[in-house]
Amino acid sequence: MVRKNERGITLIALVISIIILLILAGITIVAISGENGIIQRAVEAREETEEAEKIEQNTLNSYEDTINEYMGIDWDRVLANVEKHPDQKTSTAIGVGADGRAVNMDLWEYTLLDDGNYGLNDEESLAATGVRSSGYKGKIIDGRIEGTIPQYIKGSEDTEFKKVTNLAFTFDGIETLEELPIIPNTVTSIYNTFRYCNIINIEYLPDSIENMQGAFYGCEKLKTVSKLPKNVKNLSWTFRGCTSLVDVCDIPNNTTNLEATFSECSNLIIAPNIPESAINMHATFSKCTSLTTVKRIPSNVNNLINTFDGCTNLQGELKIDANVTGQMIDGQMDYQGCFWQACTAEGIQLKISGNCAILDEIVGTAGSDSNILLSN
Repeated sequence: MVRKNERGITLIALVISIIILLILAGITIVAISGENGIIQRAVEAREETEEAEKIEQNTLNSYEDTINEYMGIDWDRVLANVEKHPDQKTSTAIGVGADGRAVNMDLWEYTLLDDGNYGLNDEESLAATGVRSSGYKGKIIDGRIEGTIPQYIKGSEDTEFKKVTNLAFTFDGIETLEELPIIPNTVTSIYNTFRYCNIINIEYLPDSIENMQGAFYGCEKLKTVSKLPKNVKNLSWTFRGCTSLVDVCDIPNNTTNLEATFSECSNLIIAPNIPESAINMHATFSKCTSLTTVKRIPSNVNNLINTFDGCTNLQGELKIDANVTGQMIDGQMDYQGCFWQACTAEGIQLKISGNCAILDEIVGTAGSDSNILLSN
């Protein structure tokens, strides 16, 4: 027979047991999920491991970059062993960047061109027909692209890797892009590639590039161009509207087309040297209102239409050896408007000399407010 006080003791023991279990449960929960608990420490350990792996990989990459810099990349070995980028989820292509490493092809539009190479955009944009679109599909992080531009691509139906040669409109209109990405030395065309971006400086472009038409059109923050490709032929409209541009290297000797190249570069003061290869200088410096100095127009130039139109501060001495004769080009004489409204600022003077046969007629295009004189 259970006595009353024994029942009381049993109930108290039960309550105490429950309380102890709750306390132990609480301690266990805190130990597992608290601020310095097992879960938190496990997460931190995982993050530390991942960070250590990244540091180790970056170190290995740095060693590899150093070796490649001195020895060059063994492209046969790279292309024979490269695998799909680990972050790539949807694209079936394999891409390799200029550094010899896999590229995440989910970040790029790509189209097989008629010549068997690849372009980084859709077919219409690469052909400059229809609606233009950007071929880059990734993010811009701190002014830079995510990942790298592929130099070689092997599509799902390709039996071998093929070069990337065309970047037409690839970054067109991406205003947050400020740092020029590394362009592979297989690329020959950057037609309108960085139009309306906010690239600040151009320190390097590969010599493989031949066509730069409109490449940096409207890049209003661009200040300095330190190097241009030695094989570039077409610089038409390349820097038009780059209103912050102040420093430009000399133009390479292969360049023939300089139509509107620096038009509306309102902060450009000294023009780069014009090469002997130049032919078309239609509106090359039009509306360069701060431009003061141009040294010489070479003898192969046959189009001076509106070349210095609106260059109100043009001054000093300019030698014109251009081969213009008054021939008609698209309904205009080949020198029409060359100096229209040029050299009109108060207190300045521009002296013209050279071997061009019609210097007096060219000077006559300046308008009545001009301070341009023929030099004896």
